Amino acid sequence: MKISVDRLFHPDVKAIELDQPLRLSGDLALRYPDGVHVSARITPIAHGVHMQGTLSGTERETCVRCLEPYSRPTEIDVEETFSEDVGREQDFYADVAPLVDRSIDLSDLVSQLLEVDEPLAAICSESCLGICPLCGTNRNVATCSCEAHTVDARLAGLARLRDEFEANDKNGR
Repeated sequence: MKISVDRLFHPDVKAIELDQPLRLSGDLALRYPDGVHVSARITPIAHGVHMQGTLSGTERETCVRCLEPYSRPTEIDVEETFSEDVGREQDFYADVAPLVDRSIDLSDLVSQLLEVDEPLAAICSESCLGICPLCGTNRNVATCSCEAHTVDARLAGLARLRDEFEANDKNGR
């Protein structure tokens, strides 16, 4: 979705108020099935425009601990400057976005902001117990009888060394 900002270059227009729901496509449409909402104010600057506002929506995620789906509310501050002095070929390296044909590509901006806001490891809650690595039981739903302190075979040598140090500390050595 492109937003024309041509009227901001006339002296009688001070700002454009944007209050727009936006449907997404591709992977983002699956993660944000209800779309997102952009609320922003676009103001003119020398050779461009400045957009300030918020982007909000609800993202469907899968918890990396318990593998259960959950919804995560998202609210992102939008602070973006667009300049006619920046060309499309300079977009990747410039501090400001290009203002091409005096219009803003809102879909592209929203996609970039949502991708940057994506957590590295989405967790449904800080108190999530996750799944048992031995039997696969979701420990938020049920308890399992698996031994909690199993040592990874790759770290067994370090565990023995730790046990020796603890035994020496108890014996006063």
